[in-house]
Amino acid sequence: MNPKNLLFCLFTLIHLSVFIPGNTIYAQDQKVIIGSVIDANTKEVLPFTSITLKKSLIGTATNEDGIFEIKFSSEIIGDSLFVALLGYKSNTQPLNAIKDTILIALQKSEIELKEIVVRPLPPTYYIKQAMKNLKETNPKDPFQTEAYYREIVMENDNYIVSNEAVFKSYYPNFQDTIKNQHQVLLYRKANEIKEMSFMKERREKKVAKKQAQAKKKGKVLTDEERKGLAANFGGLEQILKQADLSKSEDEYLDSTSFKHYNYNFASSSSYDNKILLVIDFKSKGNINHVRQSGKIYIDIASNAIVKVEEYGDFVIPIALRPILFLYGFSIDKPKYESIKLFQCVNTRWYPKNVYFNMSADFTKTHWFEPDEHSSFSIEGVFNVNKIKINGTQPIPKEKRFVPSKKIEPQVFNDEKINWSDVNIIKK
Repeated sequence: MNPKNLLFCLFTLIHLSVFIPGNTIYAQDQKVIIGSVIDANTKEVLPFTSITLKKSLIGTATNEDGIFEIKFSSEIIGDSLFVALLGYKSNTQPLNAIKDTILIALQKSEIELKEIVVRPLPPTYYIKQAMKNLKETNPKDPFQTEAYYREIVMENDNYIVSNEAVFKSYYPNFQDTIKNQHQVLLYRKANEIKEMSFMKERREKKVAKKQAQAKKKGKVLTDEERKGLAANFGGLEQILKQADLSKSEDEYLDSTSFKHYNYNFASSSSYDNKILLVIDFKSKGNINHVRQSGKIYIDIASNAIVKVEEYGDFVIPIALRPILFLYGFSIDKPKYESIKLFQCVNTRWYPKNVYFNMSADFTKTHWFEPDEHSSFSIEGVFNVNKIKINGTQPIPKEKRFVPSKKIEPQVFNDEKINWSDVNIIKK
């Protein structure tokens, strides 16, 4: 995740907009499997484990409590439930052997040191080779995905934004300069959410002023304008960039920026029975006002980047501090994390899951009144549910999603799906 964009989000956090999903009714032609994934030894739950129908390429992921729910057509037979988590041995269960619920215990994958030989070349060599090798490891032909997207903003543990959507996306291929195309199939947001309390009185005064101006012109403020909330659903475009390493803005993957980071080999790992080389990275100082660290996982056999974990602490720019002080603002503990995971289909690596979380504490100081304090967090999840490799078609121009516009008029449900058909990541 580009620190510049995250920093912008951080400083505009209090201007953000706002889903509590309704109850779902399962379609009659569906099968539903509800399950949990745990560590076989410790019995601890395993969040964000990849759950996929191996042949049908339908999938989801476990939530923070290790629970998943996967829906698929009752016409699917002879397939298997494939469960994979980095650092664990994958688990395959035939669908005809599963009833309605299942508990899956994953065994840790112990990698002996002899499998990862002490390497004579520096870690940056393997990152550079993996980035050069994207043409061989990324999809070479156009493909299509159906994915579940969720964005959440919380203030003091209360939901103030909670949106869900299902996107159909067309990728010309990851080696093309043509932009990827997205279409909104479903969208929903909370009917009842908490109003942001931070600086509420000041916002109400601004809204009252806007209402008075609108009344003079014979107009009425919209609900979004009255609440002072943003009307756009624009988080998707930024999170989607993370699923395409060929268009990555991550400086720690760019050989021209290697000098700004320290890289070290870490203990090896595994994913989907593949041995992974793991590289730790850490910025030498502040880069774009962020101190970064993380891990890069590279499949040794294919020389492909399988997963990237990134963590960062924001450093408030010196030039901005006097301005914040002048207006009585302070921002404490601003930080973020970003994780992107890929999946292998026919020797090529496709996007699987992108996740980010950003948090900070805001304070507004008042001279003669109590100070205001709020803790904010932003979370975004993009999880690919289906991949279509053959027979793909570009999305018609008139149906393509434009992030700068309101989302409601951009919903075109060509697939005629319902929320009850969608594999969401359970809250």
